[in-house]
Amino acid sequence: MLPLLYVPQYLNYPSLNLQQFYMLPTTTYALQTPKKETCDQASQFPEPYLFESRLMSNTVECEEAAEKELKLLLIYLSKNISLLKDSVFDEFVFENLRTLSSLQKDLPDLIKQRYILINKTKEEMTKFIIRRCFLFIKTQIHYEEKEGFTAEERDRMFYNSFFSDDEEFMKSHLQESIDDMIPFRKDSKMKTMNDNYLKRLFESERFSKYYSLFLTQFKEICINENEEKTQNMTKQLFKIIVARDYGKIKTYRRFPWKDHELIQCQERAQTLYSKYSNSHIKKTKNKFHSKCDSHYSVSLEKSSQSQN
Repeated sequence: MLPLLYVPQYLNYPSLNLQQFYMLPTTTYALQTPKKETCDQASQFPEPYLFESRLMSNTVECEEAAEKELKLLLIYLSKNISLLKDSVFDEFVFENLRTLSSLQKDLPDLIKQRYILINKTKEEMTKFIIRRCFLFIKTQIHYEEKEGFTAEERDRMFYNSFFSDDEEFMKSHLQESIDDMIPFRKDSKMKTMNDNYLKRLFESERFSKYYSLFLTQFKEICINENEEKTQNMTKQLFKIIVARDYGKIKTYRRFPWKDHELIQCQERAQTLYSKYSNSHIKKTKNKFHSKCDSHYSVSLEKSSQSQN
């Protein structure tokens, strides 16, 4: 212990006033006492209805994006599938079809492979041409379908009405039923795609006249028809994708026409007219010449008899 002599003098200093050094608040504050929160109130997760609305919003956005990409894919394939390289297609998928690929990685390629296998035959093209031609004729003559009848009965009424107005055609086919001229009938004696049916069809001058007018608008008809097919297929494939029933894509058939098939179909329509309409003209000329020859021979006989 140190002697008292060495005790520092500051121990005898008066007590320090701390407020001189630290400015302590003089006013009083009403401090809030923390309340006990329940587990639900203190939860870190958002309210259930907010979570569901966000989830629904994201789902709708995803579906809309997938549907747009699906339509874009079909349009792209219809224009490029005939000469499409795998590397080019993969690049297109990476840049434009991210939503579809996220749903199913191989989905774009699955659609492409199925599209490659669907090819339109000449018979399908001819059916398409004849069907669209008669629909075109109905619009041109302002034909109104009658209500209260079956589709078969309405067809019979239309074709009987149309061909019965062609007097020359009716004279040359007195012994035959106009019902045989109704296309795509299963019980018809004369099949629609048969060469004999097409020859007989173009023997009607009325039909030939409307068909030539139909050809001038056929390209536009094809384009509009294909756009409608693309829209319909987009909806059908989208339902398959939402249901995750991807196996149905492997058997789906109603793909839009490829661009080169539309060109072939237009050429086919022109070929039908050139082939069958010209054959009718030749047949008419031959009939005319035969009548002239018979008339000339009769006149010769009469003149020879008068001389005798």
